[in-house]
Amino acid sequence: MSAPLRLAVLGEPLAYTLSPALHRAGLEHLGIPCESEALRVPPDRLGETLERLAAAGYRGANLTHPHKEAALGHLREVSEAARRARSVNTVTFEPGGARGDTTDGGGFLDLLEHLGWGAPGAAVALLGAGGAARSLGLALLGAGASPLTVCARRPAEAAASWSDIPGAEIVPWPSETARAALAGAALVVNATPLAGEGQPCAVGDLSPTARVVDLVYGPEVTPWVGAARAAGLTALDGRWLLVFQARRSLRLWTGREVRPEVLARAVGWPR
Repeated sequence: MSAPLRLAVLGEPLAYTLSPALHRAGLEHLGIPCESEALRVPPDRLGETLERLAAAGYRGANLTHPHKEAALGHLREVSEAARRARSVNTVTFEPGGARGDTTDGGGFLDLLEHLGWGAPGAAVALLGAGGAARSLGLALLGAGASPLTVCARRPAEAAASWSDIPGAEIVPWPSETARAALAGAALVVNATPLAGEGQPCAVGDLSPTARVVDLVYGPEVTPWVGAARAAGLTALDGRWLLVFQARRSLRLWTGREVRPEVLARAVGWPR
């Protein structure tokens, strides 16, 4: 039997993650032995941890909060999509050094296509302006979403960091401008780590026909998703995007495709 492909997910605090389950399910489907683990890594240990994994023969690692932007300084090569997003969520260890990619934006478009939602011409509101939001924003604008409103707690800082992305409007959050954008959006995405009872925005501020995606996920649907569903909205938690992010990561590590339903079963959706 060949040696198992070794994978990991790195984050802090990494209280709950389904990435190892996705890795194992996807590679089992491909007939590839796999070992995958979740590693809590403080921000100041990221570089040495990546070096240790490479030396130990790992094939790849997924990165989550707070490592996506910091990883850019620890990699030999970074894809154009990750460079523009200033965010890395997939590291591939090669003999010549580690390469960084982002599967956030592409995975999100895959999810929309899978659901039949479509992005061209859709008004989108993003809650948050960090690396995940940039990845999604770039992908959505490239797919024709318009207008794209980015609701930011620190709008001046966000406007500076998004100045190279034409088509994205940065608005203060909360504000009347943000509320108007939320009320008119066909798709509203929480791209912040906000979870728990402190919901990203009031469901009552959304259009009654809006579709809601919360990038946060946990053992149960997030309170925001639950509240949106109770109000009659179509709402998904982060497990849905996680499936399509992982599918692209597995393709980078193996060069092979895994069917979405294989990964969906591993994380227990739809739910």
